Amino acid sequence: MSNDSIWDLVRQASESLPEPFSRSALLARVRQLRPDVEESSIGTHIQYATANATNASNPFRGRTPLLERVGRGEYRRYRGSAPTVTLARPASAKPSTPARSSAANVVLIGCSSSKAPSARQAAELFTGAAFTKASELARRGSAPWYVLSAKFGLLDPTEVVAPYDVYLADQPRTYRTAWGAWVVAQLATRHDLARAVVEVHAGRAYCEPLAAPLAAAGATLTEPLAGLGLGKRLAWYGSDRTPERPEQPEHADLSSLLDGQNAIAPAAFLAGGRATYGEPGLYSWWVDDPGATGLSAGLGHLVQPGLAYAGRAGGQRPNGKVSSNTLWGRVGGMHLQGNRDFSTFRLTLTAALRHSGTPVADEAELSRWMHAHLRVAVLPLPADGVFAAEEKLLELTDPPLNLSGMPATPLRRTLSRLRSELAASS
Repeated sequence: MSNDSIWDLVRQASESLPEPFSRSALLARVRQLRPDVEESSIGTHIQYATANATNASNPFRGRTPLLERVGRGEYRRYRGSAPTVTLARPASAKPSTPARSSAANVVLIGCSSSKAPSARQAAELFTGAAFTKASELARRGSAPWYVLSAKFGLLDPTEVVAPYDVYLADQPRTYRTAWGAWVVAQLATRHDLARAVVEVHAGRAYCEPLAAPLAAAGATLTEPLAGLGLGKRLAWYGSDRTPERPEQPEHADLSSLLDGQNAIAPAAFLAGGRATYGEPGLYSWWVDDPGATGLSAGLGHLVQPGLAYAGRAGGQRPNGKVSSNTLWGRVGGMHLQGNRDFSTFRLTLTAALRHSGTPVADEAELSRWMHAHLRVAVLPLPADGVFAAEEKLLELTDPPLNLSGMPATPLRRTLSRLRSELAASS
């Protein structure tokens, strides 16, 4: 297929969508027109066709643009001048207050892998940190909201369902496509979707299947958190201070631990040495795509790339006793240079990878795996603030590989069993 024809497909697709439209809706519409076109080619042409995108080597520079970006992941057809759009905050800036567009007619929130142990209302069944924050925000709004379920499609928040192990990202494309059409059909029986704005708080696996059927129904899909990882999503929700929400007590600023861009390679941490990291504080471990794939294979449950494990080093305990441990001792000594007998994190990784396609045979091999697939972010804190800050960090992030004090999930039950089996075999 020629580049000209892909450009024409982007033009045709953009002309058929109600404005503003999301990038995922545009991708879906092009794929609907020509299923054989690679998504990467479409994405490249969207970039080239956007007036206010950075296109240093744009081969179509002489053409009139097709699109203008009007927000994060949102576009409209080109009008002759490109609007000014701020796509990123400076690292030192606080997140802007999240405010749902008053134009939103319906809000959809993706379910979470973390669930309560028994049947209950959908609003209470899913216990993941992002779901909890999104549903809290939806409850304070005026628009009706629903839960997107990989198994049941569209759930009313009051509908009682039992816990299940179905993950949309694990399903084949045919399932996801049928699921998206099913959800929109369910939604259409409850709301007039013509010219409706449907705001979705969910990951890519949930948003993409909805884009084409919503567009076909005349609705506009908006994704206020499009492109944000878990940490940034939680920071987005955490910055909300609407009048309906009482001001919370002050906590340590955890934003540096919630952004994977602040995580550094293990070698860089070790190079900093005790002089740099000789204080108590918190840490968050981040796993890359191949590492997450290996962990998922070993556990038999989906582990998403991103923040996987978090904890504290040292600090003053609630009983007043002060631990002498430091970030250097915990992360550098126990995690990176220790062994699984003295590091819960190393034990967890070994157990999770034991039955994967790339098991770690010994401590040295595990260390090599960690250097290859993990990064770490750290936050030094005064000793008397460490324990409270850790509690807040775990509440916000719900790291999948943390066990102690965390809600029971199918993944955590499997991990606990695998750790016990490993300990018994040693």
